[in-house]
Amino acid sequence: MAEEEGQSLPYVSEIVLKKRKIRDELAITRRTQLELGKYGTKKSKKQSDVSDIKRPEQFIKEFRDMELDLIRTKQRAKRPKSMIPTIKSKLLFIIRIQGKNDMHPKTRKILYNLRLRKVFSGVFVKATEGVIDMLQKVEPYVTY
Repeated sequence: MAEEEGQSLPYVSEIVLKKRKIRDELAITRRTQLELGKYGTKKSKKQSDVSDIKRPEQFIKEFRDMELDLIRTKQRAKRPKSMIPTIKSKLLFIIRIQGKNDMHPKTRKILYNLRLRKVFSGVFVKATEGVIDMLQKVEPYVTY
């Protein structure tokens, strides 16, 4: 008994203990991430179903926004030719500067035809009457 009391525990520095603790925590989190898949946490089916539900007010707001967008597009298309700036060059560089989910499908189609599918994407196009008319209709979403 006297001999057992005389022996002390082996000394391990505090820094080494902290490193071990951090390494073990990292290993646990990595293991859980690998088990759950590529993106870490997966939603359960109930959670995803509840978050996907839209309220009627959201549908009404989206519909009204799309209708306003269509009205604005038609008004921009009806502008007199004197208001449209004359373009001296034969080549245009168009950049999409804005993106909205609730834009009208016609506006979205024009942007798609101009190959402007993402915000801050740009394309070179020939300056023709058709392209200028399209730019007139999608003016708030692009700059050239």
